[in-house]
Amino acid sequence: MKKILGMFLAVSIVLSGIGAFAETASPAPTETPQVTAEPTVSPGTTVEPTETAATTPAAEPTVKPTSTPTIPENELSTQFVLNIDITSHKYIIPNDVTIELYSSSDELLGSITENVSQDTSSLNLIFNVPQYRMGEKFKVKLVSGLRSLKYYDKKIEPDGILEVQTYGYLNENGEYVQNNGCAMNGNPNYDKELCMYVSGNFLQDVSPRARIVDGIAMMPVRAIGEAMGLKVTYDPKYDSVVCSVGSDQVIFNANSAYTTIFGNDTYVPHATVYIEGSLFIPVRTLAESFNSSLDVLDFDDHLDIIIGESPMVKEYRNRTPVNKNGITSRTNYLVWVSKHEYKVRVYQGSQYNWELQKEFPCALGAWNTPTITGQFEYIERTEWDYPSYYVAPVLRFYNGYALHSTLLYYNGTEYDGRVGVNISHGCVRLHPSDINWIANTIPFYTRIYITE
Repeated sequence: MKKILGMFLAVSIVLSGIGAFAETASPAPTETPQVTAEPTVSPGTTVEPTETAATTPAAEPTVKPTSTPTIPENELSTQFVLNIDITSHKYIIPNDVTIELYSSSDELLGSITENVSQDTSSLNLIFNVPQYRMGEKFKVKLVSGLRSLKYYDKKIEPDGILEVQTYGYLNENGEYVQNNGCAMNGNPNYDKELCMYVSGNFLQDVSPRARIVDGIAMMPVRAIGEAMGLKVTYDPKYDSVVCSVGSDQVIFNANSAYTTIFGNDTYVPHATVYIEGSLFIPVRTLAESFNSSLDVLDFDDHLDIIIGESPMVKEYRNRTPVNKNGITSRTNYLVWVSKHEYKVRVYQGSQYNWELQKEFPCALGAWNTPTITGQFEYIERTEWDYPSYYVAPVLRFYNGYALHSTLLYYNGTEYDGRVGVNISHGCVRLHPSDINWIANTIPFYTRIYITE
């Protein structure tokens, strides 16, 4: 019992000491917590959260992996299709056209060569390339074979490059349309057509046609020579052609650039050559040899070559009998038939002032039925019919003598179209187009002057 009481006393003392210590220490002020009333939230009001002194960091969000979208197949292609429309020209020179295709980074993707001829209207070139998506850019290079290649307003010549872009779109039906190529215009290589004018007259239906050969205008010697009023003869012994007025001669030798001009051997810009069976000569050489002016007008698809009247030819003709001998006519026209030249010349003017208008080749009377000589007048226009052929128009000037056409079948084709020979019964024969021009030009009572 005594032990229990002693323990109780000891505990009491300890507790009394603690209380005493607490009373002597300065008491720390205690903060009375403020009670905040919960706000009343009215419906539809957004309550902004209050910021606390200490914010608990939010956890990192978990990123879900996204899958790579798949490109629709209709947007992909492994081909580039180039369509080239070939511009039409009359005289296209057949040629191989080579086109190269490059990537936008200048990597060569392919090369295609196709032939272009007179009958080619377009080229469809298909390049097989690595797979690409619509919108990809390519480079098209014209290597050779065309004068130019055009894409909208951009134009290139050989070795030039055009950049193009593929594309796709949705049509009115909501369908995807793929444009994996482009269309261009190609200008082919071609001979420019030569339009020849001599002394103010346009030379029509020249066959074979005049053309550019090695940069030189070339033309059949007989066509250009006779148009200039020259006498044109062929020498089979030397395979040469002589163009002359009076005693002045220019001799063109086949397959040779050496030409004899008034007795002097001269090296000219291009050799006389055979084309389609006819001898072609450089036009400028002939024109300048006889002091004719020559002008060239260059257009996009043709050249106009204009040759003036030769003063040498004009002077020679002014020395001809029609002016020298003072020949007169009741009209302002005069027809001179030169038998030794097999030529019919039509003049306009008056005595001592006759100017040559046209010159035509003709056939004359056979040796046993020669064409008469002298001065006559055109007195009748008619037509002569025979069992197998006819001649028309007939311009009669004395008894049974007349100027008329060559012999014609009744279907209009020539029964005997020869000129430059002695073959008729005495009349003067001309090609149908020539005699028709005379008949439609000269009036009745025009002088017909015939010399040996």
